[in-house]
Amino acid sequence: MRPFFILILSLLPFFSEAQGSVEVVMSPDLEQIISRAAVYHMETDERNGYRIQILYSSVRDDVYREKAALYKEFPEIPSYVDYEQPHYKLKLGNFGTRLEATFYLQQVIATRPGAFIVRDRVKSN
Repeated sequence: MRPFFILILSLLPFFSEAQGSVEVVMSPDLEQIISRAAVYHMETDERNGYRIQILYSSVRDDVYREKAALYKEFPEIPSYVDYEQPHYKLKLGNFGTRLEATFYLQQVIATRPGAFIVRDRVKSN
């Protein structure tokens, strides 16, 4: 019985044929949504990239105090505070590559040993 089953399975591809092409029909509403999304992504100045997360705290004043200290130490690199209830995240930079973020992390980690690299939406230069 088993050899017969194997014979049938091995001959099955010879009896099947391609049935032509597939046509995808899209509703006009979906086409409009896709075109709007494409325009939005072309106009926005954000892209995928990396930032260095410096601090994660639920105390707003601590985060903004650290942001001011960070600005004095690295005035050429922008810093951002993100709020995800109930915590604040202090992040540094708009790095396009992980290598670039690693370069700055080596400088930051000397004074802030808890810093690490995170993926984020960053502003294009």
